[in-house]
Amino acid sequence: MSERLPSRPVQLVRTALAASWSMLSLVVFIPLALLALPFDRQQRVHDVCSILWARGILALGGARLVVRGAEHVSRDERYIIVANHQSLLDAVVVVGAVQPLTSLRMVAQVSVFRVPLIGWGMRLFGHISVDPASMRASLPGLQQAQQGAQRRCSIVFFPEAGISRDGKMRPFHNSAFHIAARAGVRVLPITLSGAFDILPRHRKVAVRGGDILVTIHPPVGPLEQTHEAAVAASARCRETIEAALPQAPPEEPFREQGSLELR
Repeated sequence: MSERLPSRPVQLVRTALAASWSMLSLVVFIPLALLALPFDRQQRVHDVCSILWARGILALGGARLVVRGAEHVSRDERYIIVANHQSLLDAVVVVGAVQPLTSLRMVAQVSVFRVPLIGWGMRLFGHISVDPASMRASLPGLQQAQQGAQRRCSIVFFPEAGISRDGKMRPFHNSAFHIAARAGVRVLPITLSGAFDILPRHRKVAVRGGDILVTIHPPVGPLEQTHEAAVAASARCRETIEAALPQAPPEEPFREQGSLELR
């Protein structure tokens, strides 16, 4: 029996509440984190505000975080984090699930930084912009990611460089793995599952509530500073992430009613 979806009014209300919290809470959180900066060089206030922001969005949208593998994250270590990309919710999910374990900053397309409040806050607190259409324009951001991982925070990449159209994983770009090698830090693979069912790419309204499972895998590396090592680590991490996704049941072959099967 298929799961019954919430009614359209429920979907709209959930989405409106989550969107309202997403913007209005930043009116408080961004000034608060800015005021704390002179006394908070590690930006712990930013991190706490980010967690509250992300978990508020998920709760109001009807999503529940389930985190497995938290023991693989050390507070004394910084990582390059790579995750699959199923939904607009993915960045929110990573912040809500992983920010309590390690201070992190996102690598995001430059267009995200133009969004009022969210983009402004990301720029102010050291999140990293890249332009997928121009490698040259992305170099300063990638250098910033390397320096950030070496000095103070874990850096999150979605190496598929775009949201999946059907929930299936796309090929990985290798930039995150080159940066991990140059920074001398390990790669932390993370599998996200469930967000596509709640808010697929083609929808602007949350389709349903439900669990979002975040599976944190053992870190990979440190990596040698060679192209071959980065490509091998990319393939290994992609395989690890994909293996933890729920497998769709095999489709039954279509058989017309009353047809005969020859043996």
